[in-house]
Amino acid sequence: MNLAQIGDAVHSKRIQVGLLQEHVARFAGLSRVTINQLENGTLKDLGYTKLKAVMDILGLSMETVQPAGLKNALTVAARSVSTSYRDVITPDMLATMLRSGVAPEQFQAHLMALLDETPLPVVVQAVAEAATPEVPAKKIMKHLSLWAKQWKTCRAVW
Repeated sequence: MNLAQIGDAVHSKRIQVGLLQEHVARFAGLSRVTINQLENGTLKDLGYTKLKAVMDILGLSMETVQPAGLKNALTVAARSVSTSYRDVITPDMLATMLRSGVAPEQFQAHLMALLDETPLPVVVQAVAEAATPEVPAKKIMKHLSLWAKQWKTCRAVW
């Protein structure tokens, strides 16, 4: 959920409970302009403490939920890294490589694309999907880090 979506929920709930923006602002220790910008989706940033104060006043929760688009991150990642290559990595093959830390030579360029170009939320979710009790996500992340160092990838996060 992004700040604009939260702003929509704040607006709906504020109207439902019969409060003015001025009331919510005063109760949360913020300005009415900040509440207005939050509700209209024009607010660029609002710290956690301030946002939580607004949400608490209105009885809204700050639950986290997994975005629907990342349910099959292994599939998305495998498809993404195979786009420019003749050899295709399947989601099962990618999961096996991630778990084992073994990168067959014909797929090293694919894995470099995973490390350098695949959006990080997709990589993180793919790691979570590949993890097993025997090979936890922490070990898979070590494999990614080792590959990144070995192949001198560009993305600095590794």
